[in-house]
Amino acid sequence: FFDGVHPGHQVVIGKAVEEARALGVTSGVVTFRDHPRALTRGVHPLLLTDIDQRLKLFEEMGVEATLVLTFSEALCRLSPREYVENVLVGAMGARSISVGHNHHFGRDREGNPDLLRTFGETLGFSVHVAPMVFVKGFEVSSSAIRESIVDGDMEKAKSLLSRTYRVGGEVIKGDGRGRQIGFPTANVQLREFQLIPRTGVYAGRVQLSSNERFDAVINVGYRPTFKASGGTEDPLVEAHLFDFDRDIYGDKCTVEFVEYLRTEKKFDGIDALKEQINSDAAKSRQVLENAKNAAGEENSPGDKSKQPA
Repeated sequence: FFDGVHPGHQVVIGKAVEEARALGVTSGVVTFRDHPRALTRGVHPLLLTDIDQRLKLFEEMGVEATLVLTFSEALCRLSPREYVENVLVGAMGARSISVGHNHHFGRDREGNPDLLRTFGETLGFSVHVAPMVFVKGFEVSSSAIRESIVDGDMEKAKSLLSRTYRVGGEVIKGDGRGRQIGFPTANVQLREFQLIPRTGVYAGRVQLSSNERFDAVINVGYRPTFKASGGTEDPLVEAHLFDFDRDIYGDKCTVEFVEYLRTEKKFDGIDALKEQINSDAAKSRQVLENAKNAAGEENSPGDKSKQPA
């Protein structure tokens, strides 16, 4: 499924791209549009990357073709050999296949790398099995990354994911409370089934559909200060973009979570809330500036994130 396209996945995909170049054939990836558990367990898990994000990441890694399958009852019933013959060999024309050490395929997950090697001997393809990947002593897995994000440990999530965690969505109209108190926010309606980090306040960035990137302070939560007069039962993602005052309703943006700053809390009044937002914004600016200095980042033509306050 390649949820997250993390370093473990990158080893598998990188080997496939390398083999394709050596053989002079097209490199390809097989993935599913929706998570298989949505069918097998009846509940769609929350994802690190939706199909659009995965396709973009595959392309950036040099993948030339992706077969996106719908995980249907018919597909679920294919035996391991039927899956290999119909999909990997029949649809993809595979001559070399790269998989992870814990890869399973076919009906009831009966297939494994050893069985795949056996099929390869008669169907004419080689098999490369990637080992476990560890980062800072932690085994890299989509589950471990999800746990880090749910805990608000964005530093660990970044290490395991190899990039900062991002969600995508559309900027929608809110009730205007942020603008009324001097901190206009972009209210982001997330795409379906995306994993939302722990509720609280974050230092982060927002990338607009124009590819402009802005530093921001981001709130994930329920707006408890306004609960009695229009709070929310569902968590919201709201971003206050620094040095920014444009109408971006309808924009398809990406929200990037860099560091967890504090828990969400209820304030006694608007003045106390404004004072805290000022403090959060100042801390977020410092966190993001430190992160850029540590990474040696430079301004890009469309990057507004390093404008002075």
